[in-house]
Amino acid sequence: MAEVLDKMIAVDVIAMATPVYFYMMNGQMKTLIDRTYSRYTKISNKEMYFIVTAADNRQQAMERTVEGFRGFTSCLPGAREKGIIYGTGAWKAGDIKRSQAMTQAYEMGKKV
Repeated sequence: MAEVLDKMIAVDVIAMATPVYFYMMNGQMKTLIDRTYSRYTKISNKEMYFIVTAADNRQQAMERTVEGFRGFTSCLPGAREKGIIYGTGAWKAGDIKRSQAMTQAYEMGKKV
């Protein structure tokens, strides 16, 4: 984890991505966030991007997860939310490839 934290501190941009299970981020993402605690104040002045995917077709179903990301980034000095990708309707492997989320992510990535 120390290596991951070093990288999070060193970069200018952080993209956080998670599948949404039962209207929340997955456990691995929450664990990553929790393990930044020892040095979170050094993760400063970052541009933040969020990518969430879910089987549900409603963007509203992912808002709890986005709020979790915002809760984390509100603790990071100088963090700026720059964009969110909502990958809805991703029930089976490959579903996301046919969604608008792929185009949106590509276009957002060009602006970084």
